[in-house]
Amino acid sequence: MMNENNDMKAGQSGFRTLTRQQSGLLAVGALMMVLGVGGVIFGGSMGLTFVKVCTIVFAVGAVTFALMQMMQTYNGNDMTLRRLRQIMIIGNVCFILAALLMVESNFQILFPYVATTIDGYNGWVHYVYNNWVIALLIAAILQMYTTHRIASELKKREEGRG
Repeated sequence: MMNENNDMKAGQSGFRTLTRQQSGLLAVGALMMVLGVGGVIFGGSMGLTFVKVCTIVFAVGAVTFALMQMMQTYNGNDMTLRRLRQIMIIGNVCFILAALLMVESNFQILFPYVATTIDGYNGWVHYVYNNWVIALLIAAILQMYTTHRIASELKKREEGRG
């Protein structure tokens, strides 16, 4: 729930601040993504079950992180911050896309339906298999860029007022 203190903070910067629990969930989601990716990349020697568990950990973390970040709405009039917020949303979509591609790569849910021919198999390998890495890289770059730029813009606005 948003209280009056949250409304005041949103009025100063234009961004709605997260509650303590929401900030905790954001951090837990980010940690789950890191642990999940690390387990998938480096846990191959521990067995397929470990990799599948790490895939689920990453997927849950990505959804949690994206949902909590989506709760940080921007209600101001600054077009630069609006644009950066939209880019951040695209990054969140890429995180969720990376999670879906990782789930498909490791669980092969659609694989039996797509790979009925050699062309289907080639298409699945070309478009799905381990392409979660590309979506994750794009999401990470967008998140780093927007986080840095939003902080820079907010600092610039504060210096302009003071």
